[in-house]
Amino acid sequence: MKKIIASLAMIVLVSTFAIGATRAYFSDTETSTGNTFTAGTLDLNVDGGNINVVKFTVGNMRPGSQPKGTYTLANVGTVNGFIDLENIAVTSYENICITPETGAGDITCGNPGMGKGELQDVVNVRLFWDYDGDGWIGVGETVFYNGLVKDLPGNLEENKPLNAGNTTYITAIFDWWSTPSDNLAQSDSMVLDLEIELGQDTSQ
Repeated sequence: MKKIIASLAMIVLVSTFAIGATRAYFSDTETSTGNTFTAGTLDLNVDGGNINVVKFTVGNMRPGSQPKGTYTLANVGTVNGFIDLENIAVTSYENICITPETGAGDITCGNPGMGKGELQDVVNVRLFWDYDGDGWIGVGETVFYNGLVKDLPGNLEENKPLNAGNTTYITAIFDWWSTPSDNLAQSDSMVLDLEIELGQDTSQ
């Protein structure tokens, strides 16, 4: 019996050493700590800032007038983007009615006010990518709208690339060419509102 117990003890001891031997592999551990993630920025500056820009305050308009203005658009963020014009809205005003207007058959003179004027019906606007920023349409510069102010769409999805750190320009030229309806617009006014959007991709 003692021999059997001794034999069993030896078997257990040998088994223990065998199990220990199977765990004696080489190993090495390295670290990956402090992994940091920081969001980029998409930041459009118009004319050097982030506040509302009133580009036009034009008085005494008449046939032959050609006011123009250039928007300087800078992507001061770290993410590339695309430029669109959004939420374009034109509001007209019939202010006072004078003899030339009534003589031309102005039917809104009897009920003047917002939404009644004709100035947007006779003034044309050209919007273009003014790559050199000089305010005039040059070789290779693209006109993306050329038509009456009243026909401006609500959005102009240009999807114009503007990479981080870069600047581009949009110029608007308003042309009051002589039309048969000029007298209808005397004393009238209009307000043009728009938003310039810098989006991350072309679906925005």
